[in-house]
Amino acid sequence: MDYSKLGQAAAKSDDLTVKRETARELPKEGMALLRLRDYIELGRHEAKNPQHKPSLKVMLTFELSHPKHMIEIDGKKVPSTITVRVNKTYSDKGKYIPLFNAMNRCFGKQYNHFVEMINKPMIAEIYHNKSEDGKTTYANLDIDGSWSFKEAAQIDAITETKTPVPVPELDGIPKVFLWEADGMSDEDILEMWESIYIEGTRTNEKNEEVSKNWIQESVMENIEWEGSTVQALTQEHVSLDEPEESPKKDSLAANASGNVPNLDD
Repeated sequence: MDYSKLGQAAAKSDDLTVKRETARELPKEGMALLRLRDYIELGRHEAKNPQHKPSLKVMLTFELSHPKHMIEIDGKKVPSTITVRVNKTYSDKGKYIPLFNAMNRCFGKQYNHFVEMINKPMIAEIYHNKSEDGKTTYANLDIDGSWSFKEAAQIDAITETKTPVPVPELDGIPKVFLWEADGMSDEDILEMWESIYIEGTRTNEKNEEVSKNWIQESVMENIEWEGSTVQALTQEHVSLDEPEESPKKDSLAANASGNVPNLDD
């Protein structure tokens, strides 16, 4: 066989030197089995509308484990996800508190924060809507401002008997980040910071190599990053006003002899 000829023919339809972005399938409409996986506060960001004040951004990601919401990645069936982005405001006119109340009702109003509901089973309805130009379809867990979360149970309309609906456990590892929360130890903050780190790079639409670590980068872009506790704990600072300490004589001698000085001394 002429492998050169066959290879050229194969490359016409399947050029493996061309990088491809894998498009995730949009979650299907209808009932969803889901659990909250991530609760991430991104800090305070400027609004796109200059007439609006900067707001605290929050991102919640849910795993969808209904059979129709399973997707294949690297030959393995895994749950698809849906992310809800809201501004952290305590007004009932916003989405943050109504979202919390809708989820908390699934559990008899026993929780005081979203993070307590991570990995708790729920069912919900997924709706599709179009962008204003009609070119893009979005999947949502709310319709007309009403959230669709319900207790993971089927209720008999006559007897009101509840039958639990089995919702698979989380497949992914939860990510949690609270922005400048009270009562957090340095260890808590660093653990949360590490949980939102994403390793590696990817090629963007402009064929540029960019970091996958977009969550931490989004937090660092918030307008309150400078002087924050998490900045102080995670970023190295070098003062230009203070001269660098001169190395000790024994360290210089060790370096001159080719030995590594003991950093514990």
